[in-house]
Amino acid sequence: MNFYPELRIQHYVLINPIAEGGMGTVWRGWDDLNKVFVAIKSVSNDLLEDVEFKSRFIDEIRRHSRLNHPNIVKIFDAFEHDGASCCVMEYIEGTSLEELIHQAPNRRLEINQTKNIANDILSALDYAHRQGIIHRDIKPSNVLLDKQGHAHLIDFGIALAVGEKRRTRTGQFVGTPFYMSPEQIKTPKQIDHLSDVYSLGCVLYEALIGDPPFTSKSPQSGSTYFDVRQSHVNDTPVPLRKLRPEISGYLNDLIMSALAKEPYKRPPGCGAFMQQLMQTNNDGFLANSGSKSKRGWLLLLVIAIFAGIAAMVFTER
Repeated sequence: MNFYPELRIQHYVLINPIAEGGMGTVWRGWDDLNKVFVAIKSVSNDLLEDVEFKSRFIDEIRRHSRLNHPNIVKIFDAFEHDGASCCVMEYIEGTSLEELIHQAPNRRLEINQTKNIANDILSALDYAHRQGIIHRDIKPSNVLLDKQGHAHLIDFGIALAVGEKRRTRTGQFVGTPFYMSPEQIKTPKQIDHLSDVYSLGCVLYEALIGDPPFTSKSPQSGSTYFDVRQSHVNDTPVPLRKLRPEISGYLNDLIMSALAKEPYKRPPGCGAFMQQLMQTNNDGFLANSGSKSKRGWLLLLVIAIFAGIAAMVFTER
């Protein structure tokens, strides 16, 4: 495929590439018909020769286009150009969660900022799950943050419509190893929405700690992905509070529950996960317990004041 700045395709004009990877290139473009900026995703030439991948790319367009949620990037159009399959998406001006984490001090986001991002993603996933769609590739680079800090979920390219025939070859892993659920590794044909709960738990862990729960102990060994996958299946993550003591016990336990090996031990869905997270205040503590704590301190202060007054009166006598 031959894409370059100022290339006009139908009523779209390419401006500049904004992301590139093994799955293709994403361009910022201008929609001359609707007078808005758009993101145009094209598939790499070598991948176009893979019939299975092309089918999955078409699936992405079809599944994603039927999702209508403020925290899911919209897909507007699809077309073929110069042997490439392309889709036109809503353009989000801002950054990715991956970049935000990399730029943060010690690669750690503030607790309240993480909570707000989590609520947006959970809302998007809860909606998608209710439509019968599992994302299967939740990771920081698939979360875009606009100028107001709101999160938008992208790339349903490997999403699985519940009950639909899977195209994944036997033994082929689909997803990103650092954020894959144990069941996605062991039994990829038998996953459900709780796999996304686990993956989001990995993302929140990284946002708060600076690294995902499991990383390769020997990056140069050539077995990085194998080591990480084995850890997801067999190892328990280090509790967040042990690495960042200011994280509340409640928030620690909530995220650790999302990382449970057994799906039934996790929050039962993204809606429930969101409700539990919303019970916390800006510091991740239970809002009610915080209020009770403040009332307790006020009561102790009043008692101390009256005790002091009583002591002064007694002394004067």
